[in-house]
Amino acid sequence: MMDLAAKIKTLSGEIRQRYDFVKNKESTEVALILPFINSLGYDVFDPSVVVPDYTIAVSHQESVTIDYALLRDGQPEIIIECKHWGMNLDIEHNSLRETFPLSQAKVAILTNGIVYRFYTDSDKEHQLDKSPFFEFSILEVSESAVETLDKFVKQNFNISDIVSVAKEMKKEKAKTAALNTLIKRRKVSKKEIFVFLREDIAAPVSWSLLEYYRGVTVASGYYSLRSLELVLFTRRCDLLIIDECHFEDIDAFCEFMYHVQYSNVSFKVLAVMSSTTDIEQVNQLLAQCDIVIDIIIRPFTIRRLYSYIESAFGMKRSVDIGVKGITPDQIKNGLVAAENVYIPGKDEHLIECGVVLDDEHVRDLIKYNIAKIKVHKDVYKFINCWEFMKCKDFGECPSFVNVDADGFLDGVNAGRVCMYINATLDMCGGGRKYKSWEEKIKVTCQNCEFYKMILTCNDGKIPPSIKLMAHMDKNIYKRKNMESARKSYTKKSQNKPKP
Repeated sequence: MMDLAAKIKTLSGEIRQRYDFVKNKESTEVALILPFINSLGYDVFDPSVVVPDYTIAVSHQESVTIDYALLRDGQPEIIIECKHWGMNLDIEHNSLRETFPLSQAKVAILTNGIVYRFYTDSDKEHQLDKSPFFEFSILEVSESAVETLDKFVKQNFNISDIVSVAKEMKKEKAKTAALNTLIKRRKVSKKEIFVFLREDIAAPVSWSLLEYYRGVTVASGYYSLRSLELVLFTRRCDLLIIDECHFEDIDAFCEFMYHVQYSNVSFKVLAVMSSTTDIEQVNQLLAQCDIVIDIIIRPFTIRRLYSYIESAFGMKRSVDIGVKGITPDQIKNGLVAAENVYIPGKDEHLIECGVVLDDEHVRDLIKYNIAKIKVHKDVYKFINCWEFMKCKDFGECPSFVNVDADGFLDGVNAGRVCMYINATLDMCGGGRKYKSWEEKIKVTCQNCEFYKMILTCNDGKIPPSIKLMAHMDKNIYKRKNMESARKSYTKKSQNKPKP
């Protein structure tokens, strides 16, 4: 296994340098996927072991083709479906579910050369499980991932062991998912901030944001625009702080912004410009890129940067508060979110960052003689209804799953506009049926503490439903155009002449 760990580590470093030059699916297979198959002990040059475009006859006239099949004694042991490295495996069509039952393989792999997902039929024989039992990124391989991969090395491969491992890993994933669900029920949704700045200020800006705002996640350290593009297309981002110096000119910067704006329905950009940037260039950027909310000119102070963050999200610096100063009304309304609180003398968390305090938390603080903690008093500006109401089961809540409303009133999905969602009647209306959401608001929502809080945050009134519909239409439009924008950007990158 030590040999495998060294191989994977070396391959990971090579792929970091290599994937930026990969332009299509075929080159993804050659440059990224085949080296990984080779690291598992399969000779990629031996057609009796590794077969590209493996064909399975369905009938006399029909057949299906699989990207790769790894054979043992002439029979497929593992089948592999490949995608281009820039494709998101969550939204790409996965044909493994149709092809797996037709093959004699017991393991199927879906990959884009960066992320690998391993499937088997542990739930029902000859039917691919809905979710992978093992997943990892070749760019971030942990020791536990290498330990699991060792079971897929050709000389170690044993299907009985694989199925047993798959069942155990699925149980662990289920436990972890249940635990995460419990944690999320008590947490405020954090804001995701990506930093792509020149090296001289990237580190201090990232550290300062983390120190100043405990309700955010800061990601930085991208090595190229291509790596940043990959992250923007595969992860949620609320605010991107990006430096003009990464581009040849303002036109190239505007072109990049135009294409990435489709990668996230609630995407905002704070552009850092050089002191030589003139007003015409600034106006050009703001006119062409509607996701750019503001521009900050070098040199600037960290305090100046904070003002933009506060303006964008309404977030303020945390404050010290005495435990005895936490009022029952604050606990009732869920208006206080704590930062990390540690048990004196121990490394474990007593309270995690972003948790909305309740009576039990306060009792724990008193129990461990913790007199003061840091809290965000203005958390009500972005708390969602299921967090405010401390719902025990919101995974199927119509507000929670309504992605089209994401970002309206700064909420996650429809988390701050649940009053407009008719489907929440059964959950929040006591089972009573109403003719419309207007009647629901008059009869039920007017007595809801969360609804009253939303009114307070919006000067005593909620935005008309037509604004919500327009916001949802915009989200739907952006999501539909995301794929075409990404393909357009990839095509332009391929056609762009090399310097």
